Amino acid sequence: MSNPFNAINPMNRNMGNIQNAYQMLMNAKNPMQVFSQLAMNNPQMQPIIQALQMGQNPQQLFNNLCRQRGIDPQQFLNQITNQGS
Repeated sequence: MSNPFNAINPMNRNMGNIQNAYQMLMNAKNPMQVFSQLAMNNPQMQPIIQALQMGQNPQQLFNNLCRQRGIDPQQFLNQITNQGS
């Protein structure tokens, strides 16, 4: 008998993690502190944190990062806010 947990789509797990991070940001009194904590666990976030600390517009930064990765920013936001399901 196979393990049913092996059938879980890794993309669904990643989206769940992203949704959890989104909820943390939405509920945070200091979103920058949440970003800093996430960056401690994920060094790939360091350039993003630095850009925000240097005053870059968060929405523009998000849109640019999405487009660089071939992601529609609005569609992505709809998915993590459960509006796209």
